[in-house]
Amino acid sequence: MNDKPYRPQEDIVTLMTQFNQEIKASPELPDPEIRLLRARLVFEEALEFVKGCGCTVTRTAAASGAEALIDQLSVVLDPAGSPDLVEYVDGCVDQLVVTYGALNAAGIKAQSAWDEVQRSNMSKAWPHCSVCDAVLERGAGPALAHPDDANAHGGDWSAVLKLHKRADGKVIKSPTYSPADLKRVIEEQTRQANA
Repeated sequence: MNDKPYRPQEDIVTLMTQFNQEIKASPELPDPEIRLLRARLVFEEALEFVKGCGCTVTRTAAASGAEALIDQLSVVLDPAGSPDLVEYVDGCVDQLVVTYGALNAAGIKAQSAWDEVQRSNMSKAWPHCSVCDAVLERGAGPALAHPDDANAHGGDWSAVLKLHKRADGKVIKSPTYSPADLKRVIEEQTRQANA
């Protein structure tokens, strides 16, 4: 194996510099032509990943003619498709390349944005009482409260996290979910870049 440090965003800075592509010094949207290019690259690589999964994109029956095409698309298993692990991995890594490139083109440092999205994603798990399995509520501040009261079970309970899912496997957000505050992250990065 390779002992080279994993630095994907920095590697893409090197690639973009080599190919004379603009890298913003602080957060801001790229020009319309660059946004269109980045959107097309991300979309193309996502479609290649779908194919590597042995899936395809279909158009669902539209509820109304006013729906955007993207709202009418669905990913399904392709009966004629053939999953391919190499294409699967290639699709994943190519998506990372174009996504890091899109972040670089907008002057965004991925790590702090990643950390905020990860924090938000982890808050999707539902806190349950370790004794009676009741769903816990948001208490004062960051604390969790037992729905019966703080002295439920003689105060001898703790929070355990569980996932609640829809029939298709998508995670349902908990009542203690908090969305990612990427606006705050972008504002912090802008202040740091302009300091």
